[in-house]
Amino acid sequence: MDNRNDQEALVPELDDDALQAMYARTSYLLRESRKTLLKRHDVAAEAELLERIRLGQADAESAYGDYLSALILEQMRAQIRAELGALLHGGAALEAAGVSLHLHLKEQLEQHYAARMAEPARLAQDALLLAFDTGLLMEVRYASADEYALAWSWGDAELRIDTAPAGAGRPTPAHRLRDADGVQRVDTLTSPGSDCWANFSGLLEVLLRDPLLGGTAA
Repeated sequence: MDNRNDQEALVPELDDDALQAMYARTSYLLRESRKTLLKRHDVAAEAELLERIRLGQADAESAYGDYLSALILEQMRAQIRAELGALLHGGAALEAAGVSLHLHLKEQLEQHYAARMAEPARLAQDALLLAFDTGLLMEVRYASADEYALAWSWGDAELRIDTAPAGAGRPTPAHRLRDADGVQRVDTLTSPGSDCWANFSGLLEVLLRDPLLGGTAA
């Protein structure tokens, strides 16, 4: 059986026109969500928002989260187009476009950490939502090997690592950790530019042992 038949077996009740309509609707919703995020900061593109963060004209944490979300939403739109092409043309389009980072991370988590997860990984529009057997909860935004925000909580404590620019004249490092006590410090747990799964899973191993990183819960 070829790839087209394998994929069509997953949605046998939909003909090509119905598939195109479903994917078009999903793509539209992703596009509108991206536009809403950018409009919140009065910019038309992700690069403009990143520049505002670099210049200290936007809050590094919240604006950078929106910046990543906008990038991820656009990546998901590309994924949707690739999946539609794969369904209609036998898989070649999907192979050419590749797979989104969130889908890749989700697959790796299911392969390596299924026994530690309290529930299946959830793929939201712009984030990967995770729950583990220790009570660790994570909200992951991974746009590229260099651009990510990894937020987690354990009990009342909330921690975060991101690669947001520090802003003009600010001494905060380019990738920083907000610890369980709310203190901003250098992130020594992740390495921007390294393999995404190795980078993320290395952090996850630490958090499953010590989610507060030696800090105190609020």
